[in-house]
Order: sequence, then structure tokens, then C-alpha cells
Amino acid sequence: MNPRSLLPKRSAAGWLLGLLMLFVGLNAAAQQDPPGRVGRINFQQGTVSVSPAGDDNWYQADPNRPLIAGDRVWTDRNSRAEIYVGSTAVRLDEQTAITLSELDDQTLRITATQGDVQMRVRDELAGQRIEIGTANLATVIDRPGDLRIDTDPGAGTTLVAVAAGSVMLFGENGESIQLDAHQQLTVSGRNLAEDTGAPPRGSSDFDRWVAERDRLDDQSTSARYVSRDVLGYQQLDAYGDWQSDPTYGQVWYPRNVDAGWAPYQYGQWVEIAPWGWTWIDAAPWGFAPMHYGRWARIGPRWGWVPGRPHTRPVYAPALVGFVGGGIAGANLAISGGRQGIGWFPLAPGEAWRPGYRASQRYVDAANRAALGPRLPPANVAFANRQLPGATTIVPMDAFGRAPVGRRDAVQIPHDRLVNVPVGMGAPIPLHGGSDHAPSGRFGFGRPAAPPPAAIQAAQQHQLQQALQIQQTQQVQRQQTEMQQRATAQAMQAQTQQMQQAQRQQFEAQQRAGAQAEAQQRAAAQALQAQRQQQEAQQRAAAQAMQGQQAQQVQQAQRAQAEAQERAAAQAMQAQRQQQAAQQRAAVQAQQTQQVQQAQRAQAETQERAAAQAMQAQRQQQEAQQRAAAQAQQAQQLQQAQRQQQEAQRAAAQAMQAQQAQQMQLRRQQMEAQQRAAAQAMQAQRQQQETQQLQRQQMEMQQRAAQAQAQQMQQLQQQQQQQAAMRAQQQQQAQQQQAMRQAQEARQRGAGRPGQDQPDRP
Repeated sequence: MNPRSLLPKRSAAGWLLGLLMLFVGLNAAAQQDPPGRVGRINFQQGTVSVSPAGDDNWYQADPNRPLIAGDRVWTDRNSRAEIYVGSTAVRLDEQTAITLSELDDQTLRITATQGDVQMRVRDELAGQRIEIGTANLATVIDRPGDLRIDTDPGAGTTLVAVAAGSVMLFGENGESIQLDAHQQLTVSGRNLAEDTGAPPRGSSDFDRWVAERDRLDDQSTSARYVSRDVLGYQQLDAYGDWQSDPTYGQVWYPRNVDAGWAPYQYGQWVEIAPWGWTWIDAAPWGFAPMHYGRWARIGPRWGWVPGRPHTRPVYAPALVGFVGGGIAGANLAISGGRQGIGWFPLAPGEAWRPGYRASQRYVDAANRAALGPRLPPANVAFANRQLPGATTIVPMDAFGRAPVGRRDAVQIPHDRLVNVPVGMGAPIPLHGGSDHAPSGRFGFGRPAAPPPAAIQAAQQHQLQQALQIQQTQQVQRQQTEMQQRATAQAMQAQTQQMQQAQRQQFEAQQRAGAQAEAQQRAAAQALQAQRQQQEAQQRAAAQAMQGQQAQQVQQAQRAQAEAQERAAAQAMQAQRQQQAAQQRAAVQAQQTQQVQQAQRAQAETQERAAAQAMQAQRQQQEAQQRAAAQAQQAQQLQQAQRQQQEAQRAAAQAMQAQQAQQMQLRRQQMEAQQRAAAQAMQAQRQQQETQQLQRQQMEMQQRAAQAQAQQMQQLQQQQQQQAAMRAQQQQQAQQQQAMRQAQEARQRGAGRPGQDQPDRP
């Protein structure tokens, strides 16, 4: 039983009516505000496709285009994707199809049609609901942790494996099963029937990829300076540097930007419901700095000031001020008689006010992280508008039609911009919006092949089921609201009747005179004595209940339903008794008035009136005694509820301690795994170095052998050449000798005819 129902009826009715009015007001304000968070594809590998809400076509994913409710994502073969919604990471393995069925400030509901989905919930779920639905079941996250869901539409099964944290599984007919850390279950059908033939899930390449993504996220430098709910902070580490500034605190500076670069200069304007015109930056790091925080010119560089890191951020379509384009009644003439539209980044300390309809609560929340609890006045000067080159200007008829770069910007004298009124809402384009852009659905990537038809059919079927569930929930909410309004109206009418009866009773008591006052004093003394007796009884009961506290803690949960039923019955009985007492009081007041009139007429009537007053006093005392008994019962029930709450708090503390131990064990395991991985990598590097040294030695030996072979070949060639030369020399000598011999023979033959020849010397 709610302790507030034990208050006096007038206070309870007023409290409930005020709460109902507050709920209706907040609900009306929330209905007109867009969500304060979106999703983003933080990392993609291979081919990742997106089908936007309300569009049956598929496009290549753009990481800087926000994901909203109704968007579908598909990872092709040998492809993976990582999606972030706040600090929650959703990883998709190859050939996986999901739909963001619901995405707002309180709810993230994903429908998985096929494939493997891993989710890491980092923060506590304070008033939030995270759910993953498949064709077999709905998985609701109870406590932060890591889980994986494998959906096989061919086999008609879903595997849920919890590595850390706790989840609750729900079937079609209200069945539920809780899974805690290191537990898994394979379900077939839609009533949580376990598939006993399914093998247990082991480690895979996808698990190792997920572990590597977790490691990179845990080691992010930017997470020290911004909230993890800021989408895109992971890319800031690779594309910029953090430096401390005495004025703005921690500031992030982008690297490798062009000379004269300014924020919101390279990108495109796209219409995304319900925010309208949204800036899609061209830089790979251009999501977080363009949708959160502020930009400041510090010296010659532009720096991004993220704001308060411990405040939950609110997504904004673009944190810029607009000039020209008919905004605030001002036009901006450019060359050729055309009208221009320009925009510049908001500076620290400057409030952003959306161009669409939103409540003041939404505006305050959107600026709280950057400005604090108070907003500056609306007519504050805009610092960045005064800086040359900070405002990007394009023709009005080109706004929202194509990507914007420096070559597309129009240059006009800076002094013409200083006094132009500034607005926050983007203009209505002359060409009718991004749907009329030359590239068709402008703002998406190139067209991509859709997933298999079976997956799309399953997605449509699950989306229809999701819509039916949403309609049912909406009808239930409407019925609940109608019941609350009816209850509030009934309690208000009852309160008015009670107040009127109390006024009549008070008037009757005033007319009763001194005799009634004496009777009231006597009744008050009797009531005080009764209260003292009741307090003594309560103290004794409390002392007795302290001895039974351990047993009551164990029985509190079983007795809760019975206590609530008894409390409701007692409340109804008390209400009926109070109504009867009010009726009797009204009758008594009428009788008292008749008695007073009779007193002025006859003394005998005064005696009858005194007797009636005594009877009324006894009845009133009896009613007060019954009310005191009911109050005592209510106090006992309150005490039982307090004991139950203490038991629940003790159980919650025990669960938190267990969770802390599990987290510490998990951290130790991760550290051990990291050390083992580091040792393995070091051993692998040493082995690689040894192999490389061996290869170098083998190459040196081969080169030495080749050199030796070449030397031997050269030596052989030299020897052959020398032998050939000797043979040639011998042949020449032989030829010369033969020639000499032939010559001598000729000479001897010439001296034979009879002539005396002189002797040879």
C-alpha cells in the first residue's frame, strides 16, 4: 500500500490531482519535443547499408548521418558495423539485419531479424529501457553488462548469451526467464521453449573483434574530457589533440585542416525529421564537434569546447546561427541580384535555440552541458560572426541541394555581415527541400544492394508485430490515463463533499455553545488518553516486532500481495465508515439546529437536545475510536512496508556488492588476457625476428655460394683460356717449325743440280 494513501483525504486528493496535472503537462511538453539522442555508425568494415525510416531503398552507410527510429541496417558478407546510442555499443557481425524500432530519451528497442548482435551497456539504467527483440523472444536489459544474441531465421532459433550483467527474457504469452552473467539459452518457438539440441556457443572471430573494439574504447583519451554519451568522441583521438586553455578549459584542436578552414564549411544540409535541416559534416571526425559543444577561435586556430563532461548531452541538428535568407526579416544580397544565406558556429557562452517547436525544458537541457543552468539573454552578441571567414554563404537556391565546400561559398565584404540579424532556424529553400535535389534522396550514400528478400520480409513482419505492440501499449496508456483522470475527478468530488460536510459540522459545533465545547474538551481528553494508550501499545508492538524482524523479512515478499489486498479493503472500509460518520454528523448538525430552536421555545426541548447531543458525542467518540484503530492498522502496515523496503535495500546492496565483485573479476580476467596477449605478441615478435635473422643468414650464405661459384667459373674460364692459348701457341710453334723445315727442304732441294754450295758456317 502506498504510504501517501494514509494521508487525510483532502490532502491525498489534492496531491493526486496536482500530480496528475503535472503528469499531463509534462506529457504534453514531451510529445512536442524531439528526442535528445540519436544513433551513429561509429565504425564499419566492408559493405554496410542503411534503409532510412519511411524509405524502401538501401544506401551505403554514412557515419556522420544520424540513425533515428525506423532506420534499418544491414551488414553484407565479410562486413561488420559498430553502432552507438549514447554510451551503449551495438556490434553487428556479417550478414546481420536490425531495425531501430524505437529510439528516444528513455527507450532503445532493436529488432534483430538475422545474424549476430553483441551489445555492451556501460551505464546504469536510470529510468531507461533497452530491449532487443527477435522472432522468438524479447530481451530486456536489467543491469549493465555484455550480451550477445544470435538469430537464425532458417532454424527458427535465438541464442542469448550473457557475459556480464543481467537480462530478462519474455515470451509471447508472458513467460519470463532471467539470465545472469556466464549464462546462455537457445530458444525455439515463441514461448521460451529451450532448444536442448543446440550446441553451446564458443569463442569466434567476432568475439575477438568485439574485445578489440572494447579495448580501444576503454583506452580513449577523449573520454576523459567529454561524456561518453557524446556520439563520435572516439574519432577525436586520431584526428586532433587536446590542450588546456585558461579560459575554456580542455579544448580539442583538429589536425591537418586547410588554411582558412572554419567549422561547418565542408558538408551538406539534409532534412531529417523531426529536427528539420541537419548538418552532415564531410570530415571523418565531424559528428561530435558539429552536434555538441561550441567552437572558439583561439589565436590562429579553431578549437572545439565540449562543455561539462558530467552532464548528459542533448543532440542538436546544428549549433549555428543563420544570417540572411529572410531569417529575422533580413535578406543578404549577393552577386547577380540573387539572395544568399549564411551560417556560422556558435561560440562558448552563446545559447542555441532550435528553429522548430520545443518546450523550454528541452531548450534548457540542450544548453545545460555547454552553458550551465542559466541561459544568456537572447540579444547577446555573437562572437564568431565578427570574425572574417567564419561565416559560410551560399545562394538561397543552392541551399540544401548539394555538398558545400569553400569553392561553393560566396565571398562578400565582412562589414556587411556585422549588423545583419541572426536567427537559429534554417530557411525554407527555394527549391522545396532535399527531396528535390538533383541526386534524389540527398544526404545518403550511394545506392546499395538490398539484403536478401527473406530478410526484408522477416523485417516487415517483425515491424508489423512491433507496431501492433506499440498500438496495444498506446491503448493501455490511454486507458490508464482515463482511469487516472476518472480517479482524480472522483476524488475531487469526494473532497468537495467532505469539505462541505466539514463546514456544516463546524457550524453546528459553533452553534452548540458552551455545552458542546465542554463535551469536546472531555472528548479530547478521552482521545488523548486513548492516544497515549495506543502509543504505549505501538511501542510494545514495535519491541515485539523487532524480535520477529528476521522472519518478517523472509515473509515480506509473500505477505506483500495479501497486505496490499487487506490495505485496499481496509481503505475502502475506512472510506465507507468515514462517509457514514459524515452522514451521521450531518444528521447530528441538523438535530443540533433543531435543538437550539427548541431551546428558545421550550425548556423540555433543551433537555431532549442535551440527550441528543450526548448521544451524538458517544457516536462521534465511537467513530473516532474506529478511526484510531484504522490509523493503528495503517501504521502497522507502514512499518511492515518500511521493513520490506529495508530488506529490499539490503538485497540491492548485496547485489551491488556481487556485481562489483564480478566487475573486479572481469577486469582482472581482462588484464590477465591482455598480459597473456602482450606476452604472446612479444614471443611472436621474437620468433619473427629470429626467423628474419635466419633468413638473412641464409641469404648471406646463398650470396657467398653464388660468389664462390662465380669465382670458380671465372677460374675455369681463365684456365680454359690459358689452355687454349697454350694450345694455340704450340700450334703456332709447330706451324713455324713446319714452315722452317719446309723452307730448309726447299733450300736443300735447290742446291742438288751440281753446283757446289758453300759450307754452312
